[in-house]
Amino acid sequence: MAKKAEDQLLQNVPVLKEGQKLKGVVVKKIDTGVLVDCADGAITAIILQKEMRDLLRGGVDLSVGASVEAELINPTIRHKEGYYIISVTKLLQIDVWKNILSKIETNEIFTVVPTEANLGGLLVDMHGIKGFIPLSQLAPIHYPRVEDGDQEQIFDKLLELIGKEFSVRAISVDEEEKRVILSEREALKEETEKILEEIEVGKSYNGVVSGVSSYGLFVTLGGSVEGLVHISELTFGHVAHISKLAKIGDPFEVKVIGLENGKISLSRKQLKGDPWEYIPKNFKIGDIIEGEIVRFVPYGVFMRIYDDINGLIHLSELSKKSQVKIGQVVQAKLILLDPRARKIGLSMKALEAPAEGEKISEE
Repeated sequence: MAKKAEDQLLQNVPVLKEGQKLKGVVVKKIDTGVLVDCADGAITAIILQKEMRDLLRGGVDLSVGASVEAELINPTIRHKEGYYIISVTKLLQIDVWKNILSKIETNEIFTVVPTEANLGGLLVDMHGIKGFIPLSQLAPIHYPRVEDGDQEQIFDKLLELIGKEFSVRAISVDEEEKRVILSEREALKEETEKILEEIEVGKSYNGVVSGVSSYGLFVTLGGSVEGLVHISELTFGHVAHISKLAKIGDPFEVKVIGLENGKISLSRKQLKGDPWEYIPKNFKIGDIIEGEIVRFVPYGVFMRIYDDINGLIHLSELSKKSQVKIGQVVQAKLILLDPRARKIGLSMKALEAPAEGEKISEE
């Protein structure tokens, strides 16, 4: 009787060979992986821990009771506890690759999440299929714009993008190596073309700062089109530190002042009136003005007069009684006003009583 039962059990065990496809149900998670009952419970196999972690990161359901389809690794090699070793990833790679080829044929947009970065761009792991988004294929808002091309800073900015979702199109494949080149720019192609068609010179738009450089700010419009606000178009006054005006990610309203061959020139200062039209009407020589000291230069200091316009207090016109510092609010007399040359001269010394015996000049 026992012999008959044993023969019956052996008949239920399928003949196993390497690469065989098996359907199963997850039954238990253990320290070294996930156990799966395969072939209607005839055998118990294991998905090893490393693959299990990768599958979970990729969104594969490995909860108890979940159905899986897997491939048998060499049946002569067993887990230390005697389980057959199976792999879900190999079958997934076949499906993923077919899916990628299909998306290329239909020019479809899909979502990926970078897992690594190098100086050339972002790397994507699609269940073992390697994807790559080159720097040149990143959207403006994600491009690591760095002064002087500092590679360490570029790499740091790329690391910040790991784990974020990217909408991409596949633009080329290597079937032999199972690798695919991805493009965020191509995914935004239709949107970019539409925005460029709708943008008009002279109109203002709400954008987002996508880059800060020594010569201006890069601003993205509509998420896919980028223009430059040159330093000369940021304010009517002097700009000492562009980074103090805005940072990447800040909302930033701009006016389009030029559009040629897809190149967009923007202005911030032209959103408001020219303060030099206001100043001559509201200030005159001899006025005593109160303002903040904003900048030191070798020949004097600059004081904020109105809006972002500064006036110069020459070294010879500084107070003899006290020193000034950045941020200090002082009073000074207006001694030069030249709207055409856009120059303003001020004097703190002129407000001080002359020292005993000092000759008072007559104007």
